[in-house]
Amino acid sequence: MHILIEKRVQKFAKEYDFNEQPISEQFERYVAFVYLHKYLQGDPELIDKVVLGGGNDEGIDIAAVIINGQIVFEPSEIEELIGDQANNSARVIFIQAKTSEKYDAKLISKFLHGVETVTKSAMRYDVGKLAPRLKDIALLIDWVAQNGARFNEFQIPCEIFYVTTSQSDGSTALQDSQVKSSFKRIRDLDVYKEELKLQLNGADELSNKQQDQHGPQNIKFQFERRQTIPATEGVDQAHIGIVSGREILKLLQDDSGEIRSGIFEDNVRLDLGAKNPVNLRIAETLSTDNRNQFPFLNNGLTIIAKSLTNVGDTYFVSGYQVVNGGQTSHQLVRWASSDQVDKDPSLLDSLWVPVKIVTSTDPGVRSRVAVATNMQTAIGASDIQASAQKAKDVEEYFAESGTDGLRYERQARGSAHAIDYPKTRVVGTSELNRAVAATVFGESARAIGSPKELEQEGAFVWGDYPVELFYYAAWIIYKIDLYFKRTADCVVLKAAKYHIAMMVSAFVNPKLIEKFQNGDTEMQKKELEGKKVRSELEFDVKSMELGKAIEDAIPEAMSIATEYFNGVLLEGRSLRKDDVRSRTHQKELIIRVGRKLREELAETSLKPGGGGRQ
Repeated sequence: MHILIEKRVQKFAKEYDFNEQPISEQFERYVAFVYLHKYLQGDPELIDKVVLGGGNDEGIDIAAVIINGQIVFEPSEIEELIGDQANNSARVIFIQAKTSEKYDAKLISKFLHGVETVTKSAMRYDVGKLAPRLKDIALLIDWVAQNGARFNEFQIPCEIFYVTTSQSDGSTALQDSQVKSSFKRIRDLDVYKEELKLQLNGADELSNKQQDQHGPQNIKFQFERRQTIPATEGVDQAHIGIVSGREILKLLQDDSGEIRSGIFEDNVRLDLGAKNPVNLRIAETLSTDNRNQFPFLNNGLTIIAKSLTNVGDTYFVSGYQVVNGGQTSHQLVRWASSDQVDKDPSLLDSLWVPVKIVTSTDPGVRSRVAVATNMQTAIGASDIQASAQKAKDVEEYFAESGTDGLRYERQARGSAHAIDYPKTRVVGTSELNRAVAATVFGESARAIGSPKELEQEGAFVWGDYPVELFYYAAWIIYKIDLYFKRTADCVVLKAAKYHIAMMVSAFVNPKLIEKFQNGDTEMQKKELEGKKVRSELEFDVKSMELGKAIEDAIPEAMSIATEYFNGVLLEGRSLRKDDVRSRTHQKELIIRVGRKLREELAETSLKPGGGGRQ
């Protein structure tokens, strides 16, 4: 591995708590983090989900299906994203990640054969021989193919990357007869768009991809009609003017036609959909002769950039954000891909869009510009929960858990101000809500299927409970995630994580079982706010005994889940949300934990000095 890339991988692995894994697996996750950043947003759990995990992976290390700009893992998620929208996009991404500093034609061919196999299996609905996680991908591709009329494009856009740490361009490997033959077979399936190409990436491309996380770099566009605004303290330069539709698209879309990664991170209102009243008016203006009045009818875009250089009217912009005009941007992209523009591309040249560009490296100035241009940060229900005194107490308790403990990110800080701590050990309010619901109240079905209910004012997950209760809940989830990471065979159970957490909690605190079965959350809340029940339950995971009990209970809970969901697992795929969200599963699983504990008690009572769990 190239020494500089190795250093970056090590830093990434430490930050995301992947450093116990072999370097090859760390590299796979690093590549997923870099190449799919716009979809994963640095979420450790999502990074793990797109990495296929060795074994019979057909040479494919990473795979993702993207619908309307969001990554999906189940067909039901596609349905939710599409709804009744007429215009939808789909994209499939396959990646092979090798630490080698060379391009191996045999391995490239094997990888391409894997892509061909998955695609063929999806088209023939013959996925039985695929490994579970490849089967998941094939079933998603099959869903997109079957519902092709609901998508913008007849063939599916697809990107294929073979990533190494090589310092060469891979052109020799591209000419290898075996590689060319393998790639031709994928093309001949006629499933993916004509623009499909095999991209062999080395250290330079990998580095450039990571740079894109800081905003697009050196994007060239023409800005003839402009007026310079005098610079002030903290502002290096500023311009206001109009830019043609064709040139504005260069700022909004990458070479594949996708919205550029990260350019709307500071614009929370983003895209409210084609049927939003404001967007309908924008679309009407663009599609009629009124488009020549666009500069007067629309406020356009406000862009704040870290760097802006020019040679005459040709500008190069880097590290930029569209802080105002997110909906206008998305409507422009939709219109540019319409039949109207397809028939007459010159319409892009005759459309003029108002643009204000401000250049500053001062975070304070950047923030003030964003606020001043009507960027409103949405306040969610979980943000209100996090503002309560109890949440502040919980945050303080987590912070005192030492270097090997967890942290509670009470306030969403954004990527630039995130807690400097391994990401897998940082818990947000929404995640904490689900953890408490499952492990303390036995509401695992609600944690899986209705997490928004837990964010409502007065939700049972927050109360005058001991702060260690919240840490206990988060710790169980953390340990289960760690177990998934170390035990590849169990990854197919991930959708049942909160059921597993409920069972682990019941194993280590058997007195919770009756409360879980009663299902009276209000009664449980009152009891947990009283001293009597607190003394009956053990929540302090700093106790070595409880910590070990949690570790021991996880494999037992996994075993029960595997047996219970065996019918689905025999289909050779991972569990999905629809497979596990029912309260019936929650009730049956807790019954099985109780049965298991009674069996253990019966066995140990027959032994001299036997006792069983407390």
